[in-house]
Amino acid sequence: MQAMSILALQKISGIGAEAIKKVLLLPNYFEPESPSDLLEILNEAKTKFGRISVPDIQAANIGWDRAHEILDISQKHDIQIISKDSSDYPKPLLQIPDPPALLHVKGNINALNKDCIAIVGTRNPTSFGASQAKKYGESFAKEGYVVVSGLAKGVDSAAHKGALSSNGLTVAVLAHGLNTIYPSKNKQLADNILENNGALISEHPWGTSSNRSFFVSRNRIQSGLSLGVLVIETKINGGTMHTVRFCEKQNRALIVVRGAGNLIENENTRGNAQLITEKRADVVLDNDNYNDINLVKAKMGNVKDALLDSDVLGNQSSFTLSKYSIDEKINNVDAEYMNSKSSFQSNMDSIKVKDKTEKYVTRSIFDY
Repeated sequence: MQAMSILALQKISGIGAEAIKKVLLLPNYFEPESPSDLLEILNEAKTKFGRISVPDIQAANIGWDRAHEILDISQKHDIQIISKDSSDYPKPLLQIPDPPALLHVKGNINALNKDCIAIVGTRNPTSFGASQAKKYGESFAKEGYVVVSGLAKGVDSAAHKGALSSNGLTVAVLAHGLNTIYPSKNKQLADNILENNGALISEHPWGTSSNRSFFVSRNRIQSGLSLGVLVIETKINGGTMHTVRFCEKQNRALIVVRGAGNLIENENTRGNAQLITEKRADVVLDNDNYNDINLVKAKMGNVKDALLDSDVLGNQSSFTLSKYSIDEKINNVDAEYMNSKSSFQSNMDSIKVKDKTEKYVTRSIFDY
């Protein structure tokens, strides 16, 4: 279904994301050309799936007109609106359980289909955390990855700036319409992202204000776009933990920075310590250990291969491949081994992977 039709459904009062998801599951829906066509499709979805409240024609007219207004103003501001049927829609995002029906994109749309890493963390990092966010933003941008974050103050801003400092690409995922920037003090940073061939994206149309739930749901997009999520600093109950849970659900690589020794008791790093202690991190980054970067690249390469395999098999609605982790992955990996892709692939049969029950089994990655 074209973006305009989905947008019209979104702007009809009483039609939510679940109803639209059911419409998009219809095997032979036609492209609506009027508000009455929208109602016909909704009635068909209700007959097939049930539990859809079909509005009256007046509500459909209002939604139809509002969608056209949003489309017009978006085009005037160089914002592209893409649906899941578009070839521009990010392939990794298609493979999460709940991809956005629409993406609103300002800037370089091609950046969304490059290899991405999400760098996330608290809005109030320590000076160590801020420096780590900038350092890793710069390091991974130099390695050719697109740095994804949320344009918030603190870790997000530092990660974006790090990527920009190396002339790398960075993408900001916003929790509101692209008509505004939050926080407003990051307007210049947003402009710099666009000037450097990056992008601003949102699942929300022009004119949508932010609310608390939007900040949580946008985190699934940050991790869904990416091959891995790098946690700089987080509280145990911080908002970053939402991104961590999405990362685990989506089977992306989880990378966690180990806090400096003097920060062990700092509230903003306790989440990191918990993730490491519970062995949820696929890679733990220790300060200035470049071999850790190679581990992250190898892990994200595995995730990319798995996503590609899943795409070839036609599993574009969810990513069900079990998550795997390299045994003795942190301290005992030889740098030369990790730098050699052919050596890495030839040794895959001896890798131990961890299944979702936390029991270790020995198998080749190609067994999945």
